[in-house]
Amino acid sequence: MFSVKFKTTEELPEPSPRLIDQIIGQDEALSIVLSAVKNKRHVILLGDPGVGKSMIVKAVGELIEKSPSSDFKPYTIISKPNLKNPEKPIVELIEGTYKEDVEDIKPKVIKQPPGLLTLMLIMIFFTLIMSYLVRGISQTHLLAVITTTAIVSFALAFVVVFLAMFGATRGAMSNTVSPLDLKPVVLYECKKRPVVKASAYNVTKLLGDVRHCPLGGKPPLGTPPHKRIILGAIHEAHKGILYVDEIKTMPPEVQDYILTALQDKCLSISGRNPNSSGATVETNPIPCDFILIMSGNMDDINNLRAPLLDRIDYKIVLRNKMDNTQENRDKLLQFIVQEIRNNNLNHMTYEACCEIVRIAQLFAGSKDKLTLRLRKLSNIIKMANDIAMGKSIQEIVEELSGDEDTIKKEEKEDKLKSIIEALKIGEKDKKKEKPKDKNTIIEKIEKKVYIDVEHIRKVMESGIYSMSKQVAIDYLREFKRYKHIVPNDTPKIGVIYGLAVIGSDGMGDVTKIITQIVDSKNPGTHLLNISGDIAKHSITLASALSKKYISEGKLPLKPEKDIDLNRKEIYIQFSQSYSKIDGDSATAAVCLSIISALLEIPLKQDFAITGSLDLNGNILAVGGINEKINAAREYGFKRVIIPESNLVDVIDDRGIEIIPAKRLDEIIPLVFEYDSSKK
Repeated sequence: MFSVKFKTTEELPEPSPRLIDQIIGQDEALSIVLSAVKNKRHVILLGDPGVGKSMIVKAVGELIEKSPSSDFKPYTIISKPNLKNPEKPIVELIEGTYKEDVEDIKPKVIKQPPGLLTLMLIMIFFTLIMSYLVRGISQTHLLAVITTTAIVSFALAFVVVFLAMFGATRGAMSNTVSPLDLKPVVLYECKKRPVVKASAYNVTKLLGDVRHCPLGGKPPLGTPPHKRIILGAIHEAHKGILYVDEIKTMPPEVQDYILTALQDKCLSISGRNPNSSGATVETNPIPCDFILIMSGNMDDINNLRAPLLDRIDYKIVLRNKMDNTQENRDKLLQFIVQEIRNNNLNHMTYEACCEIVRIAQLFAGSKDKLTLRLRKLSNIIKMANDIAMGKSIQEIVEELSGDEDTIKKEEKEDKLKSIIEALKIGEKDKKKEKPKDKNTIIEKIEKKVYIDVEHIRKVMESGIYSMSKQVAIDYLREFKRYKHIVPNDTPKIGVIYGLAVIGSDGMGDVTKIITQIVDSKNPGTHLLNISGDIAKHSITLASALSKKYISEGKLPLKPEKDIDLNRKEIYIQFSQSYSKIDGDSATAAVCLSIISALLEIPLKQDFAITGSLDLNGNILAVGGINEKINAAREYGFKRVIIPESNLVDVIDDRGIEIIPAKRLDEIIPLVFEYDSSKK
């Protein structure tokens, strides 16, 4: 299986800490990306989820950040106010580190508000004037006048002092500017070649924005525009790499901005929200000369506009499977060791590693291939590790609820038992062996837990690694006991068992197909319980092919009486099929069922069949062959007939006879119950 022999993965050497050495099966794509980055070309990575798109970019970024570059110099991006037009702040890129240099501001530009001492003098003067005016007032009204004057004075003083403190009095003055409002702001300081990641749907993070100011955004009350600028990832990636993930969610207007940045190598920042005070603010064009790397699934490329797609130099499709060679199995073993180290998991036995290879074959759909959807394998390894820990629900609840006394007591008792046993063993061997150090005793006391093959199989049987797998398992568990499928029954006319796959992750099932022939003046083929267009077309093909075989007499079967096909009406039913049926893998089964019903010759019931047909009677390859074989085996069929071209894909042939077939007429002697002497 592997080039090295081991019992557990702890015997294997530690993998390289460099990300570029941890990429598996994508050597060609990695070399293209490295070449593109070196020559400053734009790249788009397409592939199935979990094949390593993000990891390739991270590995390239790790190399770039650590390697010196002659064409890169550290820089700082700052924003300054525009005194002529405050709504158009100035953003500058300065080489090196920005050193704050506040120029002397001309006195005519700044008019300070009245100080607190001045306000107190005004209040004293106002009080003296009022005391002079009230001398002629009678004693009866003097108290009321003094009280009223004091209240008005203190209220006026409070308002004036409050407004002076919060700047409202300054706002009433023209050409009032604070030195802090003129101070430049450092937006971004780049000391090494940047690698910036951004999501396609987050417009603010990707393109930048201008913050909203509830006070209008004008000094002295509001925050000046140059202090509210948010730099986008597209600007932070200047002289580096911009990685945009999940391109399917990228809005069309964002694509236009990126296209402008690629063409002009600069892009201004403006407010994205039309209801914000930043909507009227727009900066000057900011440099953004970067290498663009985008990634997504295969169908995501349809979301990109043609002009932007034309600007991408390399369109790379990542592989989702690799050949099942010893070298690649060793790479898969390397991946297992990496996952154990990176996620702090328990070590794995040799048999469990072999089971992971078998699962990789199953996900690839062939025994000659190994899947490269490594994230799914990683999830299975993590779940198997959790199962290997073997903690019950009660133990987990106690740990989470903080029942520390119970846990400590149990741990103490277990440790005491282990220590006593270790001491007994030590006393027996004391005369023969020298005393061992404490570390050796601790290793003996502690019981190591390994991920074994049974833990991995529990994950696979439960289907917890995939939502669609669990749905398929629950569906089959619920309806299997109600399905009227009787394998190895007596031969029946027009009854045959086909094979299907339920769910995107694959769960095989057996489908009972029944055909009935009725005499009619209006001949035709009627399909029951069939919703998919491909299935309808394939069964129409099967009906035509069966009629062709019978009319031309090419079959090694002879009807007991003449058949007038122009007066036959054919009804085909997929019995107890409650899910959507689509695909052409039942064509061979339907064709045999129609032939059996037309010729009134029974079909054997000890086999299930899958395969597509063409008009020449060739049996063509189908998908999900291993899931279908497993379904036939679980239902108890003795034989399963598959296309000959699918034989190389079979992973497990235990417990059932697998019959490969190239043409339809090859299997007729195997499936029909008839007397060969009457041919």
